[in-house]
Amino acid sequence: ALAEAQLTKHPNDVRALYAKGVSFGLRSNYKYLVKKAWLDALRDATDARKAHNRATEIDATFIDARLVQGLYDYLVGSLPFTWRMLGFLAGFHGDRERGIATLKDVYARGITNHQDAAIILCAIYRRERRAREAVPLLNELIALFPRNVLLRLELVQMFGDLGEKDKGLAVLGQVEQLKREHAPGYDRMPEEKLYYSRGNLLFWYNDFDAAIHDLKLVTGRADTIDLNTGSYAWLRLGQSNDMKGQRNDAVAAYRATMRYAPGSDAAHQAEDYLGSRYKR
Repeated sequence: ALAEAQLTKHPNDVRALYAKGVSFGLRSNYKYLVKKAWLDALRDATDARKAHNRATEIDATFIDARLVQGLYDYLVGSLPFTWRMLGFLAGFHGDRERGIATLKDVYARGITNHQDAAIILCAIYRRERRAREAVPLLNELIALFPRNVLLRLELVQMFGDLGEKDKGLAVLGQVEQLKREHAPGYDRMPEEKLYYSRGNLLFWYNDFDAAIHDLKLVTGRADTIDLNTGSYAWLRLGQSNDMKGQRNDAVAAYRATMRYAPGSDAAHQAEDYLGSRYKR
């Protein structure tokens, strides 16, 4: 409403257009993640993009306003084919590669959205299996935000995807040391988060005995951690037991996953493995 009031008086106010786009973008996130109202979220995202398109039409040097444009292009271009066609008919257009290119430009030349673009690119590179491109961005972000535990844990995931197990374990060693030293940010991290990251890494490298040890440390205190970590700890425990041929233990872990976070992605996977054991 504040942005609209300003634009009524000054239609070409670039900052007001930018603020309006950000507001639509935030509401789009809420509708998508919380309300699960896909089309309403897409409409708000489109309005956000329109506002920022207008801002960059007026001021081509306003690179930060291209962040929403890039993210919109990537997300709409990544929709399943049927949704993408429906969106096209409704006037929603996107292009994944163009979106990534725009976000890279914001990362390279943006001022206020430089770090935001880096974080979004890390998420996209993980989704696109382009871990090698994410690593230097994560290292830069870790230097900028040394208290952010999640950045180092994400780096572990990237090294795991690259087949560089030892590098992933070395980063986890740094996290463990920082927690022992009560470093800002790390002293508040539940130890179970660290155990899960290590157990998950070891699981993918077929070190099932060590993975089970760490995952049990998580599931034994699952009430202390976030729902996503807890549910996947139970799921990975079941999968590890299945890989070792311990079917009864695996089934018990899958049932625990479903009790712990019913309706979650991990619970749906666990339900499938009740009928047939997990295989690589």
